[in-house]
Amino acid sequence: MAAKYEAERAALMKDVKQLLKDAEALYHAAADDGTKEGKALKEKLKSQLDKAQQQYSEMEDSVIERTRQAASQTNDLVHSKPYHAMGVAAVVGLLLGALLCRGR
Repeated sequence: MAAKYEAERAALMKDVKQLLKDAEALYHAAADDGTKEGKALKEKLKSQLDKAQQQYSEMEDSVIERTRQAASQTNDLVHSKPYHAMGVAAVVGLLLGALLCRGR
């Protein structure tokens, strides 16, 4: 389950990063018609793009920190109660084995 979560998180972060790159490329490719409205719109877009990039960076840092905390808590729990961890792993293995054999 943790591997699936990590894969989904990585895919989401990659998609968001690509979206920001595409938006920045669009901003640089936008033609400046020289009007006041065009310049104001381009500046507004630039400020929103900078804000989105900052929020992405903060979100990425937050996700990384929460992942580390969860891993640390799991590690502490397994070390403090190793027999419980082995029991849970055995039950999960038994259930998976039963489900896999049942399908045949």
